Amino acid sequence: MSIPDTLGKLLIETVKGHQLGGAFLMLGRQGFVGSRRGQSAKDFEAAIQTHLPGLTEDDLRNPDNAYSETFFAKLGFDSVDSLDFSDFENASVIHDLTQPVGADLTARFDVIYDGGTCEHVFELPTAYRNIDRMLRPGGVLIGHSPCNNWINHGFYQITPEMVYGFWQKAMGYEVLDLLLQPIRPAHAAKTARTTNPNETGVRPRIKGELPAGSPVILHYVVRKPLTEQAQGGVYQTDYMKRWSDDED
Repeated sequence: MSIPDTLGKLLIETVKGHQLGGAFLMLGRQGFVGSRRGQSAKDFEAAIQTHLPGLTEDDLRNPDNAYSETFFAKLGFDSVDSLDFSDFENASVIHDLTQPVGADLTARFDVIYDGGTCEHVFELPTAYRNIDRMLRPGGVLIGHSPCNNWINHGFYQITPEMVYGFWQKAMGYEVLDLLLQPIRPAHAAKTARTTNPNETGVRPRIKGELPAGSPVILHYVVRKPLTEQAQGGVYQTDYMKRWSDDED
């Protein structure tokens, strides 16, 4: 996947808003698209001016190729790596996410960016648990995953229920942000949030109105606990409530 203006804006705001830094890993070697047109391009430029004063969009581009290492370096990370199944795009780390990571990758990164990789990995739980192993305590995962109207893009469309059910409830991560972001430039501002099923006891409900038919990206930011916690099972919230009510 690549980083267009809409997602670039979210990345800038997330990294600077939460003062993230240190060792950075992107899953897949992400391309850098930058400005497209209309509202999304204006919003991206505003984010650069606000959070990266003195820089232009051209300063964020790799000088010799269309990838995104320069973008993340300019955001302030000390090191920028990319992980992929093969070296076809010259990723700096070669690993199959369907297989557990080794000691060399365990607790190595402060921030991991899944910019549209894990939905292409059939063994999704293994890929997610690899992310958990690669993050240092207190580390942050930023996810941009197809959520709706992406049929046949990958094996999965990732939902808010996955973030709240797996990352928060089962793994003990703190949810710092979760947003439904339409990807088309004209719909850049038509975002929506959801309720938290761990608080309401029912599946997430959309708060707002998304544009009909527009592909939607799930933007989420979660922080790993500082201390190791016992991991629970992963079940949908409202089914757990039904099981509990039936037992009563």
